[in-house]
Amino acid sequence: MRRVAFVVCLLSLSPIVRADSLPIGTWVRRDPQQGIRLTMTVEAVGTGRKLTYKVVGPDAPGGIVSTVLTQLDGKDVPVLANGKPTGQTMAIRTIGSRHTSTVLKFQGKVTGTSKSEISPDGKVLKVETTATAGTNGKVATSVEYWDKK
Repeated sequence: MRRVAFVVCLLSLSPIVRADSLPIGTWVRRDPQQGIRLTMTVEAVGTGRKLTYKVVGPDAPGGIVSTVLTQLDGKDVPVLANGKPTGQTMAIRTIGSRHTSTVLKFQGKVTGTSKSEISPDGKVLKVETTATAGTNGKVATSVEYWDKK
């Protein structure tokens, strides 16, 4: 269950990166769910972005820090948790001026997708996520909102 929650967290975070207009800085998910606080810091690295996610909650009171280094070109890149490989990859692609799509895989198998839309003022992000939960293949969907800090 923790892996499913982590996958959904990563999917909800990943699409807010856009090479052309996303301001560098920190984003915070609105309305923390089940006591889980999610933040993401976006840094420019060359022509790409480094995403540093911090997940703090009951199962991780000290936090889990995950990082992804992406060129925003739709190619799979590794997801590291606390500096170690997770077996997960993300493929983040810019679609138009305010939209992205992301595919998350675990050991090469697609476990979820998301699409996002950033507000015209660049301060609010809407993320729609679809993820496969558990071994039974049940699909979960969610819509979340994030605020630029």
